[in-house]
Amino acid sequence: MPTPSPTSAAGRRPNRRGETTRTHVLKVALQVLSSGRPDAVSVNLVARQAGVTWGTVQYQFGDADGLWAATLDHILATAGPTVWARPTAAAVPDRVAELIELVWAALGSNYYTARTNLQSNLAATRAELEAEYPRTATALDAVDEKLADQFEYFLSDLPVSPLAIQRVCAFVPTALRGLHAEHTFGFPIDVEAALVGLRDAVIAYLVPTATGPAEPQPVVVERDH
Repeated sequence: MPTPSPTSAAGRRPNRRGETTRTHVLKVALQVLSSGRPDAVSVNLVARQAGVTWGTVQYQFGDADGLWAATLDHILATAGPTVWARPTAAAVPDRVAELIELVWAALGSNYYTARTNLQSNLAATRAELEAEYPRTATALDAVDEKLADQFEYFLSDLPVSPLAIQRVCAFVPTALRGLHAEHTFGFPIDVEAALVGLRDAVIAYLVPTATGPAEPQPVVVERDH
């Protein structure tokens, strides 16, 4: 089923020019949010960078909540293989290595940076976020649910205990986010060693101990240039 075209905040379906403007603003919003600027979470900044007026933003999205929610929807629609992917490996060790590489790459993408900036800068608590930016809170949940589904999807068909998969899906994404946050902040961390250790620990947990963990390919980490 084709995805329905978005409507403006005024409830009217935009013409081709309006759709072009809307898409342009969303692309700029993603770029601004992922830039690392201290003032990145700013509707006025997005409007200036996009070369549109506040009235245009208001017409297309209604308010800041509408813009940020639409930006998160844009991430879901456009992230593609950068974040969402299908497994190619069949063996448990190689599948785990593939998944960790995928998640690590996703954490370094503009999409995840934008999502993290929104969550950390819009409100101090979840309750405040839901009260002040209800549509954005819902859209954040949709992105996080997609990420969780992706992680479980990568492991669900493996010949291992479903309970073990459930537990791995619960702790490994959090561990990777924590490692990535500390690496991004500049702590002196041996990222390669940490990722290999996490990978081997997960493999040892999932693979029957009688056979022991196999030797998958090394985890690939893109170094900062």
